[in-house]
Amino acid sequence: MVVSSLGWGGQVTGWGRSWSAGLSVGLGLTVSLIAACASPPAKIPFASPSPSEAATTIAPGVEASPSQLQLPPYTVSITNPLPAGISPTQVVTDVVVDNLIENAALEKGDPNLLADADTGDLLESEQQDLATSGSDRIKVLMVQDDISSVQLGSKGDPNDVSANIAAIVEGSETRQVRDAAGVVTSKTAQFDVLLWAVWAPTLNRYLLCDEAAS
Repeated sequence: MVVSSLGWGGQVTGWGRSWSAGLSVGLGLTVSLIAACASPPAKIPFASPSPSEAATTIAPGVEASPSQLQLPPYTVSITNPLPAGISPTQVVTDVVVDNLIENAALEKGDPNLLADADTGDLLESEQQDLATSGSDRIKVLMVQDDISSVQLGSKGDPNDVSANIAAIVEGSETRQVRDAAGVVTSKTAQFDVLLWAVWAPTLNRYLLCDEAAS
């Protein structure tokens, strides 16, 4: 999906990680190896996942791995900044989670899951789309999105006066579908979509409420 540019200015958030590694050489390492070989072999415990590797429940029956929850690079508009007190990190985090829940709803064919990701007009339209796919006997087998960037800013939603937090989300989506004849096809497409989000007190996070594309 493609939307027209909003003309926002942006301040790029830097991303990156540095690692350091050292190699031990010399007599000390040799002595340690000999001593270890001279001792009876110790039982190797079964590896258990560290807390950072454990999946997180993001909706009833839906889990996400740490790699799926990793935030994409994002920018915040200088000319149309977010309202005061709004955390950009939380907005991006919730947009990522909402997207994962939407994909899970498609794969499971469960319209009820969409209420954990969407609200308002968007929820209604997404549930209708899912019902139409079911009636056409089209089964979504897999949906995987690769979000390459998110641009945040303030912009009023023409369909909802309470929504003024906007995000331009860019990336690619790979979708595998089985049609009524049992034929499985896979397609990857680029997307560039404008989303609006509103705070949901009952879930303590932002839900997507509307979108625009051209």
